[in-house]
Amino acid sequence: MKFSTIISCSALIFSSAARALPRGFSDHVLRRSNPSSRIEGPQPQTAGTSSNATIQYSGNWSGAVLVSPPTGETFNSAVGTFTVPSMPSVNGNGAAAAWVGIDGDTFATAILQAGVFFSVTDETVEYGAWYEWWPNYATDIDTDDFPVSAGDVITVNIDASSNSEGIVTLTNESAGKSFVINLTSPTKLSYLGGQNAEWIIEDYTQNGGLVPLANWGTVTFVNASASTSANNTLGLEDATIFDIEQYNDIMTFVTIESNSSVSISYA
Repeated sequence: MKFSTIISCSALIFSSAARALPRGFSDHVLRRSNPSSRIEGPQPQTAGTSSNATIQYSGNWSGAVLVSPPTGETFNSAVGTFTVPSMPSVNGNGAAAAWVGIDGDTFATAILQAGVFFSVTDETVEYGAWYEWWPNYATDIDTDDFPVSAGDVITVNIDASSNSEGIVTLTNESAGKSFVINLTSPTKLSYLGGQNAEWIIEDYTQNGGLVPLANWGTVTFVNASASTSANNTLGLEDATIFDIEQYNDIMTFVTIESNSSVSISYA
């Protein structure tokens, strides 16, 4: 996920109440999400998971990743539902984004993804929905078209009709709103490979560096699954757990609760 926004107003008045982010406005000049930054080599073990999932450490991703489809198949859809966390305004400055996507891990030249970001700046909490075909910049969705608030239940559906075309659908189950858009690959170099499907909370970059992670508590993706080119549907049974590790500290705790559910907690 990349974010690029331009401010063209002379005065902005902030309130301390949590609010969704209007289109085209941000107090951050540049925000960007990236492919998984895997950390290789011996790593500390995360204990207490409810499955026998493999654990992988990343500098920016936390969640569940199907790292490869069945032999001879490709992933062409991924879906998941989560509740937007309530971010305390006393949390200090920090941010994160929850999203569902295809590719971006072992296939690192493209990601088709969409989700919600949540940001805390001083006493202001912001929420906004977005979509992106990486490496393009993300597009914020106008809150008049798709409002997002703490506690809303959001379903994200990513469909790749080919390696160069896809459909993003976001549904706010709480507000009764949906947003659908057809996307095409930015370039031939960013065609999808259909090799990964993921359910992620990410520490994205801002002005060239990772933002401080905000404490989102726990976000749980439910009804999570991915479909393949052979019309097979896969759950999370064989997913790899990704935890964020920064400066030798484990920042998250991920539990695969069931074949269709993964919980991602700020540690």
